[in-house]
Amino acid sequence: MDHDATGEGERQFTKAQFSVANFRLEVLAQPDSGPFTRTHCLDYPAVAYMPAPRGNEPSRGCFGKPESHRSFIPFGAAVLVPANVPIHVMSSGFAERKLLICRFEPRLFEELTGISAKASGEELAACIDVRDPAVLATLERLSIEVARPSTARETLVMGLGMVLLADLTRHFEAVRARGQHRAGTLAPWQLKRIDQRLADEGKPVPSVSELASLCGIGRRHLMRAFKATRGTTVMEHVERTLFARAARMLGETTIPVKSLAISLGYERQGSFSAAFRRRFGETPRDFRARASAATLSR
Repeated sequence: MDHDATGEGERQFTKAQFSVANFRLEVLAQPDSGPFTRTHCLDYPAVAYMPAPRGNEPSRGCFGKPESHRSFIPFGAAVLVPANVPIHVMSSGFAERKLLICRFEPRLFEELTGISAKASGEELAACIDVRDPAVLATLERLSIEVARPSTARETLVMGLGMVLLADLTRHFEAVRARGQHRAGTLAPWQLKRIDQRLADEGKPVPSVSELASLCGIGRRHLMRAFKATRGTTVMEHVERTLFARAARMLGETTIPVKSLAISLGYERQGSFSAAFRRRFGETPRDFRARASAATLSR
């Protein structure tokens, strides 16, 4: 059962399929698509595997009724859709592509993984982007095996299907272990996503809404939970991280202060300099001069 909210059935062409009692694998070829929004609901648990080509914007999804566009989280290379749980998808479109679909027998899957229509919000957020290395390695091996004729290929594919089920079982056991934290606070994986995003100097300064989306929660929820977890506001944390970056770049590079201010999200150099002085007690230029003098005196 696959419901399409647009009312237009998405064309999919099965290239190969393997099936045993508890596992079925399909390789689907999808023609190019324009922007769309769809809702899918499956009567079996399934994992979709499709490493996104570099430079392509990933589709985004969320389980349950979305409150706004911020409810949608970017899909990872592997996405798990539990049985009978609607998933809403937003996409800017894609070129022709192939994806691997692994279906499991619902009763066995739920018994082993504990993932069902009653899954917690944290478990469902983890389904949007299954990053477990063992899971990804097994999916990649499956994609290689189905792409080429080889001796005992069908036997190997079926065996890998059961390995994948075991990998998913262990993955969600770890997800639940990470989730055993104080109520109203952020989980370790959410804090890690925030810190990783702030450490990415190749992207613009993130907004609170973007960080909330990475954590799979709403903006207000993030602000409350972050303060309860780290004792400071999320914006104070962002500012502290960015000014630590600014201080390092002033001391280690010759980037103009104006360019540095723009890269940190300030429209005016004066606003950046004033904020820097409040934090460090001196202007960016004075800080750079002092850092340079200290380096020369060594």
